[in-house]
Amino acid sequence: MSTPAPSTRVWTLPNLISFARLAVLLPLVVWLLVTGRLWWGLVALIALGASDWVDGYLARRLGQVTLLGQRLDPVADRVAIVVVIAALVAEGLVPWPAVAIILAVDLTLLVLAGLWFRGSPDLPVSRIGKWRTACLLGALPLLITSAAASLEWLHVVALVVLWLGVLGHVVAGLGYLRGMAAARHRAR
Repeated sequence: MSTPAPSTRVWTLPNLISFARLAVLLPLVVWLLVTGRLWWGLVALIALGASDWVDGYLARRLGQVTLLGQRLDPVADRVAIVVVIAALVAEGLVPWPAVAIILAVDLTLLVLAGLWFRGSPDLPVSRIGKWRTACLLGALPLLITSAAASLEWLHVVALVVLWLGVLGHVVAGLGYLRGMAAARHRAR
């Protein structure tokens, strides 16, 4: 059975969930974290993560896979990770070099995509990219819980998971860079 091609529709339930994740849930998470409402911030972060799974599930289940959704979902993931980590840096829960490395990789890929392709090179998400996202998204609730419950050992575990995610981000970024270079070479 073949998978149907993604549609060009914009207003689908999965896309609305992705938009809501960026426009409502993400600002709510940040506000709760920076105002010291760590437990509520954790609940909102879990809802943010669940919405990522729900939109993908619904897109496949309802036959509403769209080109916009395929592009928006990974961007929403990256934006959420960077913004929530930045809020945690502001609260002193995450070391700033982790954010700097993530941003450096993302900005490098963004600039090269703009220069080489005038936009997205339409590369599929790699396995290491999914693993990286899982580590980074897993580290965030651990960091919040460790701070809210004053558990130093959990903070250490959370930092290990975070740095594994940062390492995965670098490795995934190198893979995307190779994929972009190959796509550029083929287009010549």
